[in-house]
Amino acid sequence: MKRFLIAFFLIVNIVTARAQLTSYNSNESWSRFALQPETFKPLLNSDTALVFVTNRYIHADSLRFVDEFLDTTSLKYFFLEKLDGKWNVYKENTLKEAMEHLPKKKDIVVYAEGMGKIFTSNVERAQLMSSQYNVNVVMFDYASINTSYKPSKNFKFARNNARLSARQYLSLLQEFKDAKQRQEEWIAGAKLTTFYHSMGNIILEQMIRHHDISGINQEPFVDNLVINAACVPSKHHAEWVEQIKFARQVYVHYNRRDLQLKGAHLLTLRKQLGERTRKKDHADNAVYINFHDMVGWQHSYFMNFPYNEFKLSPAMVAYFSRLFNGQGISSNEASSLLATQKQSNVVRM
Repeated sequence: MKRFLIAFFLIVNIVTARAQLTSYNSNESWSRFALQPETFKPLLNSDTALVFVTNRYIHADSLRFVDEFLDTTSLKYFFLEKLDGKWNVYKENTLKEAMEHLPKKKDIVVYAEGMGKIFTSNVERAQLMSSQYNVNVVMFDYASINTSYKPSKNFKFARNNARLSARQYLSLLQEFKDAKQRQEEWIAGAKLTTFYHSMGNIILEQMIRHHDISGINQEPFVDNLVINAACVPSKHHAEWVEQIKFARQVYVHYNRRDLQLKGAHLLTLRKQLGERTRKKDHADNAVYINFHDMVGWQHSYFMNFPYNEFKLSPAMVAYFSRLFNGQGISSNEASSLLATQKQSNVVRM
């Protein structure tokens, strides 16, 4: 009966997600984005600005100028500014060039999303994070869905692309480390957080397990590293989490009722890290936060989304604000901060 209910709610969730994706991929949605000629420079009079680092193919002459397939040969850097409800997108040659357009001395979040995001939906999520937490957002934008594939094929497509993106993500972190060492102006005085949601954690896991991270791992240059609702196996996760030396603080968020991760559990026959962990299996260098009593079935419980009835409590907003602004939070502090959340506020579905 339990498996039937999980399967039923998962199907409902997939149908809802596909309806949202259709909206994000419509001509109307894409018409709000304009890739600017390379000779054009940002106007810099917008209060909404983002940086995207993507390994998708780019088709400059197309309405849908950011592809749904992976290009593992190069990273592309974009600065985005929103003016009068439309996004101007500027291609930059380097991370430094893109970051120099963002407000100075604001804390930075490098954000890797999970399955099911095309370019337009990732922009919305990055914008929401930037506005709700007053941070500069750098979205690592990889191909995590193909709108022509069925759900089962997309699950494999997204997981494989996350794995293939690990090497390029490592090179992005190297750029941040080098900029910190050089004390470049665009990063001076800013705290740096790396945030991985759902399948975005596959990128982190694969980077640590299968790539040489010695170039970034001698000492911390990241303030907070957040493993959120991770769609990676829980078993033996300490083996790779404990290798993280490039972050001062590591946080693992989990929720045993997470609907999407229940589905991933059924598909892979493996308990997911974002579902539940046993204390004896915890990584020694991480703080673990159990969101079960606060969020019910929710999977994306780190921001408020316009299409979701569930809303973060003030305590949760305060917690994530501290995380995304690079402040350290001990396990006891987190428990105390989140204790004000009442179970009665949880929206089940």
